[in-house]
Amino acid sequence: MTFLENPFYQKDLQESIDNTLFAEQLSGKKVLVTGAAGMIGSYLVDVLEKLGAEVFALGRNLSALEKRFAGQKIAFIQQDVMLPLNLKTEEDFDLIIHAASNANPASYAKDPVGTIDANVLGTKQLLDYAVAHGSDVLYLSTGEVYGQLPAESSPFTEEMAGYIDGLAVRSSYMLSKRLAENLCVAYAQQYGVTAKIGRLSHVIGASYTDKDNRVSASFVSEVLAGRDLVMKSPGQQIRSYVYLSDAASGLLSIVTAGENATAYNVSRTLNAIKLADFARKLAEAKGRQLLFDVKEADPLKSTPIELAVLSDEKLKGLGWSPRVSVDSAVKRLFEILDVQKN
Repeated sequence: MTFLENPFYQKDLQESIDNTLFAEQLSGKKVLVTGAAGMIGSYLVDVLEKLGAEVFALGRNLSALEKRFAGQKIAFIQQDVMLPLNLKTEEDFDLIIHAASNANPASYAKDPVGTIDANVLGTKQLLDYAVAHGSDVLYLSTGEVYGQLPAESSPFTEEMAGYIDGLAVRSSYMLSKRLAENLCVAYAQQYGVTAKIGRLSHVIGASYTDKDNRVSASFVSEVLAGRDLVMKSPGQQIRSYVYLSDAASGLLSIVTAGENATAYNVSRTLNAIKLADFARKLAEAKGRQLLFDVKEADPLKSTPIELAVLSDEKLKGLGWSPRVSVDSAVKRLFEILDVQKN
């Protein structure tokens, strides 16, 4: 079964559309989505197609794109985002949504140069295209750009900037994301590009891929396989989570209603929860247990950030509002995945 054949997934897509400000503006637009095979990129492709946009899905792996969007009227562009757009015909995209990034924490240490190149060079290639073709750009950034901020700063608002160790290899992701944001602002100021930024908190969604080894995706895979969850840390890090349907409507609302050269958190502040408590909710939803086998963390792979709660007030100020709680997100996640297994 494809995701589009899943009634629970379809319900999420419709909720994203209903919760997107001025969603009708996106109908009929020609939209390029990079990172289109990933969890967030693929969901955005499905929302945009349902909205009536003409969607072009870009990714390095053509077979992954063909598998994910089987039967859909999606044009595929196979290439590395770090290279100039390789188009068979000259296309003038109305909108570019840049969702391609190395979101694999283990790779930040294994391939820090590649992580930086994808975030910085990839973003620059798309901004150069936008200058030449008059495209708007939405850049998908991350709450990790805030770095380390004191507890009294929580929840983090968009003008804050905390400490990031520039000599730590693990910082390759955070610092290159910061620089890519500044590239968007620089191109807006110097070349008049419309470039907006969405800073995502931790996203919960059913459309994660087999290659996704982020903690939340790994936990979901474990409990679906009927195994208890085993945490290698105490799990005291506090994060704000956002369900995929809310993440998409928030991002698209930035496109339709947000200010240029500006960043907006895409989050639900009320969904702030400790990692261990989130893992426990996933385990209990499938009748499993949460166990601990605490080991010393690998500083090259683990994040030093203990607190990352993002304020949703700025985006809510445009009229958007997140709808899905953590408990509801867990329930809906497994509703979709249980149908997919059958």
